[in-house]
Formats: sequence, structure tokens, C-alpha cells
Amino acid sequence: MSESPGQFSAAASAAGYLYQARLALLLCIPHLNAGSEIEVAIERFDDISFEGQGQPKELLQTKHKINRVGNLSDSSADLWKTLRIWSEAAAADPSMPSRTKLALLTTGEAPAGSAADLLRPFSVSKAKKARDPKTAAEILTSVASSSKNEALKPAFDAFLQLPERMRASLLSAIEIVDRQPLLSDLDAELENSLRLVAPPGKAGLAREMLEGWWWPRICSALTASGVQSIPIGAIEAKLDDIRDMLKRDALVANYEHAEPSPEEAAEYDEFRFVKQLRAVGIGGNRVGFAKRDYYRAFVQRSKWTRENVVLDEELEKFERLLIEEWEPRYAAMCDAHEGKEEDEAQLCADGREIYQWVETEARFPFRSLTAKFLNVGSYHILANDLRVGWHRDYKKLRVEDD
Repeated sequence: MSESPGQFSAAASAAGYLYQARLALLLCIPHLNAGSEIEVAIERFDDISFEGQGQPKELLQTKHKINRVGNLSDSSADLWKTLRIWSEAAAADPSMPSRTKLALLTTGEAPAGSAADLLRPFSVSKAKKARDPKTAAEILTSVASSSKNEALKPAFDAFLQLPERMRASLLSAIEIVDRQPLLSDLDAELENSLRLVAPPGKAGLAREMLEGWWWPRICSALTASGVQSIPIGAIEAKLDDIRDMLKRDALVANYEHAEPSPEEAAEYDEFRFVKQLRAVGIGGNRVGFAKRDYYRAFVQRSKWTRENVVLDEELEKFERLLIEEWEPRYAAMCDAHEGKEEDEAQLCADGREIYQWVETEARFPFRSLTAKFLNVGSYHILANDLRVGWHRDYKKLRVEDD
């Protein structure tokens, strides 16, 4: 038997787990500033659970369908697998439906007139009609009693084993929220939910920062001895940090610890800024450090410009500051050699002294950020354009590349 490509692909399952974790973060945001000790967990009491004092307050099942394939018909496997979980929980603890909100969030769709349609909350009901758990119970009881689907028999049995009154109570606690955003849509959903946190144009950056914090927390919670929950207050505190960092005058350094690839570092050997260093006798690790700072400054400045975090005029003003701080040092070196016999060794030594100042002392603020990599790397960007140099004759030498 031939096997089609992707026949054993785990992509859908992987997407489902990623969806679960990202959706949990999105669902946390309405709980912020609620003034209550709420915690969120994944795979603890359910796919996603909101808890208070160790007890579940809201249990959510998530069903992610790539390209929205699938629906919640009355005989839907997704619907009945969820009902089995909650029916067994209600049988074990009859008080559960009266104190816990149950929700099935799915990227699929509930057909009009189906049991799932009757369990939609009013806010998402297409016809803006009231919920009807009683009729939904009658429909689902009929399906469970008459269906010949052996795969779903355990789910049918779990539901039918509940007393009629308990079935009604269970369905009164359930909300079906269909047509939820796909995994690929969650970027936009999260950014929209963060619009009050981030300054204009920075919602994407706020989301990246929040998710960058969220994923390690989720991984740690899932791999702990006994799945742990995450306090909503911790998310709120992180958002406060992000809000402070994204103030109008604040800049976030995303590439402060980035490293160029070996291939990129090797390409830099042909760049002017590296040849400038070698022209005054700088080599070894210091050239490696220079390549690193050049890379960090270049990619950071590119990101800020691309995302309109900074304006071209701001970078030009910063570069003018760097040049003006370099100019008197360079001029002093030139004056020291004026009228004297040419001494190449001393010229190189004096050039190394100016560059050492760049390495160890030249630290000027760019808006709210004063960072070594940005200062040193920007000097290398200028040196690459021959707007600054270390050797007295750096422009005449043309560092052997023209």
C-alpha cells in the first residue's frame, strides 16, 4: 500500500498543543485587574483551567482544526469526546457543574439548530437568541440512545449514565464558543488585546516580549512534578514591565547578546571596518569582538528602523554625536605628527589608542539606551563607510579594498 506524503505527520497535533498554550495566554488578558487570586494552568484539570485557591473555576476544552475543517454536529467526535470528559467529572462530583464554568472553544463551527448551536453564549450566537440547554439535552440524549457509532459509545454511555436532571445541570454549565481564531491568527488577536498596553505601533513588540516570557513559564509549569499553575498576577506584573519598557522614550535592545553566524563573521573580513582595524595592528580576539558589535548594532538598528521604532533623523543625530566625539581625538593625533618625520609604527600606536577609547570609554545615550554594543558597533558602521578612522591616513589608504 502506498503512503501519501505527510500520512504520519504530527503537524496537526503539534499545532493543537501550540494553540492550547497561546490561546491560554490570550484568555488570561480579560482576567487582568480583576482583583482576584486567579491562576491559569494547561493540562491540569482540563486543556486549560482557571483556578482559585486550588479549585477549578473555569474548565476549557480546545479543538484546533487546520483550515477550519470539521464542525460540531450532534454526532461530532469533538463534541462527544468533550462531553465524556465532563460527564465523568460530573458523575464523580455532582456539585461541579453548579460551581464551574465549562467551555468548548473550537475553530470549527456549530451548525444552525444543532445542540452546540443551542449552547452558544448569547454574545456569539449568530441569531442573538437565548441559550436553550433543555432542548440541547433532548437532542444529545436522542443521539446517544440511537447512534451506532462504536467509537463514541464510551462517551454516549458516560452521558446517559447521568440522571436526566444532572444532564440538564451539566449542559447549563457548558458554553460552546465556535469559530475561534486559528493558530496563525493568534498574533493579531494577542496584539489587539494588548492595544491598551503598548504605545501606537508597538503592539507587535509587546506581544513578542510577552510570549518570550510566557513560553519558558509554560514549559516549566508542564515539566514540574505535578503540573503547576501560573498566577494571573505574574502576567499582570510582566505586562507592567513591558509597558514601562515601551514608553515613548524607551528602547528595547533585542540583539544585545546576539552572535553573527560563522559565515557572516568570515564575510566581515572583507569589510572596511575590519581592514581599518588591521591597518593599525589590531587582530586576534579584538577583531572577533568588533565583528560581534558590528553585527549586533547593524541588526538592532535595522529592526528599529523597519518597525518605525526610531526615525532616520534620530540615527543621523546619534552618528553625528559619535563623529563629533571622535573628531578632536583624531585631530589631536594628526597635530602630534605635523611636521615630523614619518613614523608608521607611532601612527599605528596612536590609532590603536583612539580605538581603545571606543572599546572602553565611548558610551553615549541613544534616546533612553546607553549600550556598549550600540556605541562600539555604530563606530564600526561609520568606519565601514570611512566616516571615521583609526589611522591618520585612513582615507588615503582606502584600506586596500578600492
